[in-house]
Amino acid sequence: MVVKQINVRPAIFTQQIAGTSNIGPIAIDARWSNYGAYLQRLIDSVQTQWERLLIESRISPPSGTTVEVKFVLNSEGKIARIVNVENQSTEQAGHACMSAITDRAPYGLWTDDMKAVFGDQQEMTFKFFYQ
Repeated sequence: MVVKQINVRPAIFTQQIAGTSNIGPIAIDARWSNYGAYLQRLIDSVQTQWERLLIESRISPPSGTTVEVKFVLNSEGKIARIVNVENQSTEQAGHACMSAITDRAPYGLWTDDMKAVFGDQQEMTFKFFYQ
């Protein structure tokens, strides 16, 4: 029997009883620790869209460059606004990162518990690394 190994990014925020593992270059606001499944779906959705956009556009941003996108996510799971973009890459790379975040929204309604912790909106920052 042949078993094919598939390399996937571990879902580090789901079902973590004692907190999250220290895996990879991800920093998370500790207030999100009880909402790991929601956050993991958001991260996976953004990453999938980002990779799809890069493949479809056939762009290859310079290795070692980054794009940091700060945005506000509201309790309806919608992107309320883009706050800031720090683009250390090409213009196309910056657009791909912003689109990766906005194209897949809304990300789902927040629970009442999430609203109690975050209010009606939360500022988030995603940093994209081109290798």
